[in-house]
Amino acid sequence: MKRNKTSYWIAARFLILSTLACNLGKSPDPAIPLPPGEATVESAPATETPAEDSSASTSACENPYQPIIAGASWNYKLTGLTPDTFVRSILSVNENEYTDQDVFGTGVTRQSQWKCDNGNLIALNPSSGGGSSSINTEGLSVDFQTTELNGVTLPANLNPGDTWNQTATLEGIQDIGGTQVPVKNHFSTTCTAIGIESVTVEAGTFDAMRFDCQTVMNISLSMQDNPIETTITINSINWHAENIGLIKTTTTGEGFDSTIELTSYNIP
Repeated sequence: MKRNKTSYWIAARFLILSTLACNLGKSPDPAIPLPPGEATVESAPATETPAEDSSASTSACENPYQPIIAGASWNYKLTGLTPDTFVRSILSVNENEYTDQDVFGTGVTRQSQWKCDNGNLIALNPSSGGGSSSINTEGLSVDFQTTELNGVTLPANLNPGDTWNQTATLEGIQDIGGTQVPVKNHFSTTCTAIGIESVTVEAGTFDAMRFDCQTVMNISLSMQDNPIETTITINSINWHAENIGLIKTTTTGEGFDSTIELTSYNIP
């Protein structure tokens, strides 16, 4: 029974990290460890993806609070359980979609796909079109797919008091020594624009739009007809500056306390 509970924890933990990947397109934080000695998240090596031959945002992707320009890059530092740094860059921009990439100081590289709709930016990683994530360790494998995705991640227009929502469902099978365990996570993120605030980080001082988000995750696992359900709530405060992008994010709740701050940037 102890091993079963441990396995439940691994699956739930990974579902949480996968869910956080959807929130503003941020990759699952590689600095957040899984329980010691149990499992690690495997990441594919960095791949060189040529940027589209474009010097400006395409109209569908034009968002005042997040420049979408091929070749743009932002350097961030992450503080929390384990400090790290990462570089976020726009790899390619098409008519109504783009790809960005995070490269962490630890060597982990992750890519995210986005859809653009009249300036509204929608994170598709994991995507409703069959995006998946997996972990593998001795005697345990987990494979998840996003089966539902609705709403907007970052709206085209932000005014104080505006609210928006994004929901998704992750489903998959956890294999424990040959036993198939169904797992599911439905999450809902609701954000509210607060207003313009002055924010100082290593990259400078910016007048940035603050918006607060709350993500509620309902995680369920079932093994030998014994369902286990849990609800986890994570809160974040985000600041985006016009024509610059993400300046700072603070995340709290359920042991996921962390801060991301901009240290430098290059926007063509």
